[in-house]
Order: sequence, then structure tokens, then C-alpha cells
Amino acid sequence: MSVVVRTHTGKVRENNEDSLLLLHPKLFAIADGMGGYNAGEVASVLSLYSLRDASPELEDTAPEQLVPTLRRLVRRINRVIYEKAASVAEFNGMGTTLTGIYLDGAGKGYVFHVGDSRLYLLRDGQLRQLTRDHSLVGELLGQGKITAEEAFDHPQKNMLTRAIGVNPDVDVDVFETTVYRGDLLLLCSDGLSDMLRDDQIRDILLRDGLQTVADDLVDSALDAGGKDNISFILILMDDKKEPIMETAEIKTTGAAAIPDTKRTPSGKRMAPGSGADVTDKEVR
Repeated sequence: MSVVVRTHTGKVRENNEDSLLLLHPKLFAIADGMGGYNAGEVASVLSLYSLRDASPELEDTAPEQLVPTLRRLVRRINRVIYEKAASVAEFNGMGTTLTGIYLDGAGKGYVFHVGDSRLYLLRDGQLRQLTRDHSLVGELLGQGKITAEEAFDHPQKNMLTRAIGVNPDVDVDVFETTVYRGDLLLLCSDGLSDMLRDDQIRDILLRDGLQTVADDLVDSALDAGGKDNISFILILMDDKKEPIMETAEIKTTGAAAIPDTKRTPSGKRMAPGSGADVTDKEVR
């Protein structure tokens, strides 16, 4: 398995609210925070530290119990973020996406997902999005009311219907998938997928060299506008035993613990009717 990661603030935002978790070779996750000042970054980092601390439970879990165990862990993380947001005034209304995969080393991957960060699979030259965006536009697309092209340019595509930490409980998508040698997995924030269409991502992923692919993804997203933080993890299922990465165990680019009123808020919003009282207040 070879692993390459990148995280870039982009061209527009002053701070990076994306965080990445790598517990090679089993657990990989991405979190894209939302909230005023640096609260989104706090939410994303805290969610991944909570996931890291809970990861030993996965090692002790039978395969048939991994799906319910992951669902329970993510709901527990949701409660941690929710209580932190409620207890610290500067963090009121914060939340985060959380998308990841647990690889059992025996050809199975267990995907967990809340929000609009994505997991893609490139296999035999074909790119497929494994996760479903928890957003207004994602729902419209799933219902066949808009096309993929319309979804890409939709003005409300950052309106989430689910996120970690904005309600006391959250519905979590968890499912099992089969992973084969030669597969390439891409975990990414919407700073990548909002800038590049799926066919553009696929064409770049098909290029030679994982480091080159990673550089080209960042450069292409920046060239397309770089309107949000750009972060991703590339996981190539090859026969190499060591990861190739430019990251710490948990990667973030800012100071996630101290409120900074000079920082700009995330562009994400909770959709009306989602049950979260942060529709327009999360930038306060």
C-alpha cells in the first residue's frame, strides 16, 4: 500500500479547516470543518483525535460487527463535538464532515461517512464515487431532479443536510466494500471535488506516479479557482509495505485550539430543515 496526502489552504480562504488522519495501514479519514473563526478547524481536528483514540476498538471487533461498531463510534464522536460546541461560546454552531475507511487487511474496506467529503474508487480506469453527498444538491441529484452537470454548478451545493456536531445525534452511512490490488482510493474534501469534475479527477488519477498525481490534483484545483481548502488522501493498493506521505498522524495547518477573530468562516451551511440551529449563525 502506498499513501500520499496533500492539504492546501487554497486561494480564497485565510485558514485551513480540513484535517486528515492516517493510521497506516488500517484507518484513514478526512474532516472538513464548518463554523465561525477557527471553530471549524477545532471541530475537524477534534473529530479525528476522537476517532484515533477510539481506533483500538476496531482491532478488537469481529468482521461482522465492524459496521455497527463504526456507526456507534461516529455517533459518539458527534456527541463530543456537539457538547464542545455547546460549552464554549466561540465554538457555538461548529461542525464538520467526517469520511473515512477502515481496511481490514483481508480485502475488505469499511466506509463511514457524514457530510459532503467524498470517497472515490478508481478501478480498471473507471472512477466511481462510493459515498453519497449529504447535501441539498446531493439529495436532488439522488432523486433525479437535477443532472450531475447541474449539481456541479449549483449555487447551493455547500448546503449540508448532515454534519458532525450540529445535533445531539446523527445518521451515519456505514457500509462494506471489496478492495482489490491495483485499486486507487481517493478521500477528499469538497475543495477538490467542487473545483474538478469527476472526469477531470479520473484523468489525473490515471497518470503515472502517485506523487505526480497528487501535485497535479492540487495544481488543477488551484487553477480552477481554489475557492476552498484542498485536501485529500490517495491510497494505492499495491505490494509496497510502507506509506509515502507528507503528513503527521493527524494533519492540520492551523492552531486548532485558540479562537482567532481574524480568521474567515467556512462556506458550508446547514440546510433549512436539517434540525441544526446554525443556518446563518455559524459565522457569528
